Amino acid sequence: MTTVAAEQPSLLRRTSGPVLTTLLLLAPLAVVQALTHDPFFAPPLAASAAVLAATPALPAAKPWTLLIGHGVSVAAGVLAELALGPGVLAAFVAIGVATAVMVASGRMHAPAVASAGVIGAVGSLSGAGALLVGAVVLVLLNLAIAQLPARFRPMN
Repeated sequence: MTTVAAEQPSLLRRTSGPVLTTLLLLAPLAVVQALTHDPFFAPPLAASAAVLAATPALPAAKPWTLLIGHGVSVAAGVLAELALGPGVLAAFVAIGVATAVMVASGRMHAPAVASAGVIGAVGSLSGAGALLVGAVVLVLLNLAIAQLPARFRPMN
């Protein structure tokens, strides 16, 4: 009895959809950052875009998980910065608090932890706002891409 192994898609085929989707999600944020100089294109959001694009079935890629994760993290960063002043200690505390709240709530979105660290370290309210707006934009763009006919989605 001979079995024919299912042919695996090439590496290029497996990676092109997530790569294109990640870049498509980040492109508007990069343009806005270039115009405003606020961190709409910050590393935490780039990591979130990659999670949405490459692992859409994971709990961390669910819209509310991403939004709650970044919201909690930004709030933790702002509060830590207000209490301790901007710097490494505020970032450290903010990261711990954000992680604890996300784990306790069942809404762990690991890339958002970096938002807590960035805001705690730098202490920028405009940066905090940019991260929150950027998270909302990522979710909305991802939902819009998911509504496209399959042949137009970069994920396929």
